[in-house]
Amino acid sequence: MRKLLFTLFLSSVSILSLAQKHKGPINWLSLEEASSLYMQNPKPMFIDVYTDWCGWCKKMDASTFQDRDIAQYLNANFYPVKLDAETSDSVKFMGKTYYNTQQKKVKQLLDSIKNDLLIQEIKIKKNDSIIDGQINSFKPKISYLKEVVIKTENILKDSLDENTLKTKLKSNFDFLKDYTKKEFSREEYKKHKKELKSLKKSNGKKNVYSGINSFKTKLNGLESSVKDLKNKKLYNPEKSDYRKNKSQYASFVRRARKSTHDVAIELCRGQMSYPTFILLFGDSLKANMPLKGFQKVPDLYGYLAFIAEGVYNTSRDVPAFVNDFKLVYSPDYEAPKDLVNWIDFESALKAAKKDNKKILVHLMHPNSVTSNLMDKENFRVASTAKKIRNNFHAVKFMINEKKTIKYKGRELINQNGIHQLALGLSKNQLSFPNYAFLDSDGNLVMSVPQYFGKTQIDPVLDYFIDEGYLKGTYGDWLKTKKN
Repeated sequence: MRKLLFTLFLSSVSILSLAQKHKGPINWLSLEEASSLYMQNPKPMFIDVYTDWCGWCKKMDASTFQDRDIAQYLNANFYPVKLDAETSDSVKFMGKTYYNTQQKKVKQLLDSIKNDLLIQEIKIKKNDSIIDGQINSFKPKISYLKEVVIKTENILKDSLDENTLKTKLKSNFDFLKDYTKKEFSREEYKKHKKELKSLKKSNGKKNVYSGINSFKTKLNGLESSVKDLKNKKLYNPEKSDYRKNKSQYASFVRRARKSTHDVAIELCRGQMSYPTFILLFGDSLKANMPLKGFQKVPDLYGYLAFIAEGVYNTSRDVPAFVNDFKLVYSPDYEAPKDLVNWIDFESALKAAKKDNKKILVHLMHPNSVTSNLMDKENFRVASTAKKIRNNFHAVKFMINEKKTIKYKGRELINQNGIHQLALGLSKNQLSFPNYAFLDSDGNLVMSVPQYFGKTQIDPVLDYFIDEGYLKGTYGDWLKTKKN
C-alpha cells in the first residue's frame, strides 16, 4: 500500500526559538504559546514531556518526529508542544502559573546530604590521623630494632674469637647508641642504652644470639601492631559506608538534575518517566491521555487519530482502535473485497424514489485517516455490507468533489475546496468520519459525525432501518431493543 500523504492545513506561525532548538518538520510550541493559540482556536494539544539527558527522547526526535505524515498530521490537528520536565522557569498554562517547587526542596536535601558526608569525611580523616600518629610513633623503634638485629647478626656470621667479637660489638653498639641519641627522646635513649649495654656484656655468641632473639620478638610485635593499624585504617567500616553514601549521592545528583517541574508532574499525574506524551483534548482540555515510552510511527499515528478524529467520543478501547489502524495502514495491508454497491449521489436520489430505500452517504475527507479506516475495513465486514446493500443506496462522497450536483432544485458546487452538498449534509459541522442518513425522498434525517468500530456499526444502521429516530433518541431505542 502506498504511503499516505496528507495536505497540511495550518495557519502560519512564526519560526520560534523552540522550533530551532528541536529541528524537524513539526512546528513545536511552548506551553504558553499553545495556551494562547488555544484561546483563539481550540484544538487538542500534543505535549512531549522530555529531559535533556533522556536517550529515548532524542531517538524520538531523530526518528518518529521526522516522519512527514506524523509531522503534517500533528501540525494540522494538534498544538504540538515541547516541555522540558526539568526547566527552572515559571510556566503559564491555561491561566495558571506553575513553578519548579521541587528544585528548592531537592537542593535543600542535597545540601543536607552533602553536609552529612562532609562530617563523615572529617571524622574518618581524624581517625586516620590518629592511626597514622600511632604508626609513626612505632617507626623509630622499628628502625632501631632492625639496625640492632641486622648489624649484630652480620657480626655473628663470622668466626670470631671472644675478644674480637666484643670489640666489634662495642663498635656496633656505640654507633647504635649515637643513632638512638639522635632519633629518640632522652627517656627512650636511656632505655635503649641499657638494652645495648646488657647485650654487649653477653658472654659468647650463644648469649648474644639469645639477646638478639628478644630484640626480634619485640620487632615482630611492633611490625604486627603496625600491620593491624594499617588494616584498621584500610578496612574501616565507616570508610565503606562513606564510599557507598558518596556514590549514592553522586548518582542522586545525576538523576535529580534540576528536579521535576510542577506542570510536568501535574500533566503526567505524578508518574514520571521519559519520554511521556500527553494528549489533552475535549472540553477545555480536561481529558488527558498519557503515552509512555518510545512510540513508533504506526502506533503514534493511531493514538493521534483516536483523539483528532473524535473516536474517543464513542469508544474507550484505545488499543483495539490502534491495532485496527496499524493493520489498515500497514504497507502489507490488503483490503477485503468491497461488498457495498457504492453509487453517486444523484443516482442514489433517483433509485431511492423508485424502490423506497433510504440513502446512506459516507462523507469523506481525503486527509481523514478514520474515514479511510471505515472505507477500507469496517464497511467491508460481510454482515455490515449486506445490511447496507439490502436497506440503503450507499454513496461515498469526498468533501472536495468538483462536480456540480443537483439537489432539491439547487445546483450545488465546490466552493473554496469544500462542496456545498457536504456542508449541507453535515449541517455545516464538518468533522470526520461523517455519515448522512436520508429518507427515500432525499430529505436529510440525521447527520452522524463520529467513528464506529466494527461492532458498533450495525446497531446504528438498524436505528435508521427500523426508523427508530421517529420514536426517540438512539440511546432510548437501544434500551428498547435490549428489552
